[in-house]
Amino acid sequence: MKPVLTALVWAMLASSVAGAAENTVFVTDELRLGLYPDETTSGRPTRMLTSGDQLRILDRALRSMRVRTDNGDVGWVKSGYVVEKEPARRLIVPLQAQSEKLTASLDAMTAEKDAMAERITELDTELESAKEGIVALPELQKEVAALQDALDQRGASVHLNWLIAAAAAAFVFGCIAGYYWLDRRVRKRFGGLRIY
Repeated sequence: MKPVLTALVWAMLASSVAGAAENTVFVTDELRLGLYPDETTSGRPTRMLTSGDQLRILDRALRSMRVRTDNGDVGWVKSGYVVEKEPARRLIVPLQAQSEKLTASLDAMTAEKDAMAERITELDTELESAKEGIVALPELQKEVAALQDALDQRGASVHLNWLIAAAAAAFVFGCIAGYYWLDRRVRKRFGGLRIY
């Protein structure tokens, strides 16, 4: 019976904790402070001030201060709600802007790092290719030397078949060119008539 009761108590605690987490709220950090026409700071305020408004102290009383706002309004505020240090609310805006700039800068640097990593990979591939070429270089030098030796031994020799073919082509071309040259001379001499 006790284990069942213990399990039931734990289930109830877990559900109440889960319910509390769903209903979590926060207190706002925006303070609204009344600017009053007299030192007692009672009655209806002439203006409402918010957290971060800058005030210049003109006079002090026991529980209040006479102040001037940035836009020139003069009145009394409760001194318990005024601090000498700049409140966090005023500091957050420049810090958020700085954070955004730093985030953008970080994103740009990350993109640049990624581009550099790609370039390094390309250069590594080129380096490996160059190393393979360097390894194959002595073999290529031996092959070039062997081809040079073979060329030196043969000299500037031309195969006999090529020589015969070139001579036959020159003979045929010479015959054709000679026939046209002779035909032209004969026509020129006899007024354009062929006599053969």
